[in-house]
Amino acid sequence: MSDYSDCIIYSENQEFMPGNTVKWISNIDNRPGFEGNYSMHWHMPFDETQVPAPPAGQRVVGHPPHMHKENELMFLFGSNPEDPYDLGVEVEICLGPEMQKFTITRSCCIRIPGGTPHGFFNINRCWKPWIFVQVQEGNPKTEKFLWEYLTQEEIDSIPERLRPLWVDVGFDE
Repeated sequence: MSDYSDCIIYSENQEFMPGNTVKWISNIDNRPGFEGNYSMHWHMPFDETQVPAPPAGQRVVGHPPHMHKENELMFLFGSNPEDPYDLGVEVEICLGPEMQKFTITRSCCIRIPGGTPHGFFNINRCWKPWIFVQVQEGNPKTEKFLWEYLTQEEIDSIPERLRPLWVDVGFDE
């Protein structure tokens, strides 16, 4: 009989970003034996004062604009059993070279074809817990940041503690 115990993966108290309201459920990133990169986490409600407003005329950077060689799927699930379409959050994402902005408040799947610029993933308001699942096809993980989409002021607004997270990985290989 085969042993499939390595197919069940638990995450133990991983902290996404210090002081954040994100709780990891599972994170498989370039793990041997797995094709692709997967993450799943809870987002907890927060007070709107926890999200600093950008200076006048400036965008909130969030996850900076980037692209992957592979397709990416993002699933956003609300936690209201009476209305599963109620996401309980206002999420903003920009897609394509023009950074077309979408504001999402309903449970959904976002399909991002490989090579498509996307970013400015921001959580503007969150009044109920919700679950985020990310699936990126292919292995190893690829990510190329598109710093040319940002002004110098926007780049400078990225907290120092987050900058190590946003580096190019495997895109030019």
